[in-house]
Amino acid sequence: MKTYLIALFCGLLFPLGFAPFNIWPLTILSLSLILHLINKTSVKGAFLVGWIYGIGLWGLGISWVYVSIYYHGNQGLVSSFIITFVFVSLLSLYTGLAAYLFKKLKTNNEYLDYLIFFPVVWVSIEVLRSYLFTGFPWLIVGTSLAGTSIGGWIPILGSYGVSILTLMISGSLVLMFKKELKINWYPALIIMIILVSSFTLYKINWTKEITTIQASIYQPNLTLEEKWSSKGVRQTMALVESSVLNADEGEFIFFPETALIFDKEEMQPWISDLERQATQRNISLISGIFAKDSENPDSIERYNRVQGFGATKGHYDKIHLVPFGEFIPFKDYIGKILDIMGISLVNTLPGEAYSSLISNQLSISTSICYEIAFSELVRKTAKSGNLLVTISNDTWFGASIGPEQHLEIAQSRALEHQKSLIRATNSGISAIIDRRGKIVQRQDFFEKKELKGEISIYEGNTPFSIIGNYLIYGYIILMYMYLFQLKRTNVLNKS
Repeated sequence: MKTYLIALFCGLLFPLGFAPFNIWPLTILSLSLILHLINKTSVKGAFLVGWIYGIGLWGLGISWVYVSIYYHGNQGLVSSFIITFVFVSLLSLYTGLAAYLFKKLKTNNEYLDYLIFFPVVWVSIEVLRSYLFTGFPWLIVGTSLAGTSIGGWIPILGSYGVSILTLMISGSLVLMFKKELKINWYPALIIMIILVSSFTLYKINWTKEITTIQASIYQPNLTLEEKWSSKGVRQTMALVESSVLNADEGEFIFFPETALIFDKEEMQPWISDLERQATQRNISLISGIFAKDSENPDSIERYNRVQGFGATKGHYDKIHLVPFGEFIPFKDYIGKILDIMGISLVNTLPGEAYSSLISNQLSISTSICYEIAFSELVRKTAKSGNLLVTISNDTWFGASIGPEQHLEIAQSRALEHQKSLIRATNSGISAIIDRRGKIVQRQDFFEKKELKGEISIYEGNTPFSIIGNYLIYGYIILMYMYLFQLKRTNVLNKS
């Protein structure tokens, strides 16, 4: 029982390295402690220890899910807790699997185990979690270093690569305090090399500034009920009109996800007048909007779109949809269960192609809400873009830690590509992020105001923009091949 309580406590430490706490050494310490704990357990017990560690990790780390279910999912206190606990328990299977695999595959070489195999096993499970069942790339270890001065490897290796380096630090800490080792200054040297190289690389400019733009981000701060009411629609339209009217010539204006809840054709006279005013003064209006299916205009299903108006042309339809939020997996079966529970969801149509918005000579890489968490998805347009833009509606999660974590993920995308990033949300947290992943300006929760600033525009690519995660994927595969060969050789030698 004592072991399990310690595992739970270690799991609770893990999210404290992420926003809004930002005590990143605690995440490293948490991983060191669980590694030490796994090493002391049996192979059979490792999975349970890892699973309970995950209960602490996810129970605190994604506590914002409860806020969404209880306050906006029409569920009671008990049912909201049960649904959240089931979700946390399922995610904890990943940490249980990571603990079991490490214990099962570990060798007798502690340096290899702690510095190579533990990081590889953990990150391979992170990657698996990011893709399996549409993916949940949340609380990726490397993301905790976004916006810090030791995030220098992120533009080269991405968040997964920095996860490996961070886990190597955790493994080194365990080695440093193992009494039976005669030489323990090697792990300290490894930690110093990683930290110093990260700090040094952080100062390198991989991209070049080519111009600046004036930008305004509007945060309407409507409740979900107001947003979908006729009054809320009028308020949003009035805010959009005034934003264009008060904008300087050549300015960029950003509104959040689905700020406009009707299709362009349904607002045609108003849209045409808005386009005319914006075009005359070279103003770019970029906003979330719902769009009809042109092939089936009578359908109630819509595209979740970010649309350029005025001087900015083009649109992008959200491709990576949120399960149960925007579509129902296995609808014929699960849909019936949701009907019984009184949960009503409308399917959103997935986009068909990754596309950028174009304004004069600028290429704007866009993503919508949850998509910003998928580094390879963002990279598809970011590598050829000059500015990153993500729009979202985090009203579902209130003033919980969810929007803070979401913002931190956006910081890691800005740093991966060393390009400025604009984040526009309905009720917080909207922000301007520089190419170092630092927050230049931000709007707090439930603030209705304009965020205005000068944005640097960059050209060029970081190594991550060019290579993506493939270098890390290759490293993981090679290490697994080496591990299996090592295990096979040991078995043959024993026989």
